[in-house]
Amino acid sequence: MQLSKYISDLLYRYECVIVPNFGGFVSNTIPSKRNIENHQFTPPTKTISFNINLQKNDGLLVNHIAKSLNISFDKAAAMVQDTVENWQTSLQKNPLLLNNIGQFTLENEQLVFEPLNKINYLTSSFGLSDLNADYILRNNIVTPKTEVKRSYGKYFASAAVIVGLFFASSVYVQEQINQQEIVAQQAVTNQIQQASFNILKPLPAVTLTVEKEVVEEITYKYHIIAGAFKAPENAVKKVDLLKEKGFKASIIGLNKWGLTQVSYASFNDKRDAINTLNTIRKKDNKHAWLFINE
Repeated sequence: MQLSKYISDLLYRYECVIVPNFGGFVSNTIPSKRNIENHQFTPPTKTISFNINLQKNDGLLVNHIAKSLNISFDKAAAMVQDTVENWQTSLQKNPLLLNNIGQFTLENEQLVFEPLNKINYLTSSFGLSDLNADYILRNNIVTPKTEVKRSYGKYFASAAVIVGLFFASSVYVQEQINQQEIVAQQAVTNQIQQASFNILKPLPAVTLTVEKEVVEEITYKYHIIAGAFKAPENAVKKVDLLKEKGFKASIIGLNKWGLTQVSYASFNDKRDAINTLNTIRKKDNKHAWLFINE
């Protein structure tokens, strides 16, 4: 199985993709910047790093594979585990290259990751390339007075070209700055997690009428998802059941398939959210997962 393909697909939409029992690929957004040495403006980009300590299965990768191949969650998890074991065996002899992601090598029994950086995983920068600003700087050279003997028509034509080039560069730079605001807006859509582990086929979007007092406004960043329901009344029953068990359960709204999501609890602190998630997986629901509301 080409596991790297599924990892690459998810890196466009999520900040972290964990390969169970191997490690996590973490994306970092770098804003637009100017290279003074070669006089170039680079668009915003999203680079990839690797954290070997992120090995706990959060369900994101396995669930994505299960839906893509139309197989069960357990079968997808077994396929991922087999691939990881093959990776670990291969690394004992040769470097491991993951297409469009990076290369792994073992140095003194330590796993070293080198990203390829050939692909910009920031979707808002799609189609943008480096802008060479050399011509702007050269046109700032002052011409000696003895050489300025030309018609007014040529003078104004040259000035118009310079102003036009400068204006185009300024628009591009401003466009790069605006990308940050665009990223913030798109992240809300791009980082919606999968609905539930037992849903193997995406459902068409539907319009649901939910009583206003049932849905709580999302004010927290981290939510431990207990499940997603097509019928709002089933979501309410799930909340009541979790509250009877002592959880601070709530409905956090609809996902992109129109399903009502129920949370065990919500947090603003990532460490508290992860600790609580691990406890819930051990004591109540091994398929609970963490939703990050950007």
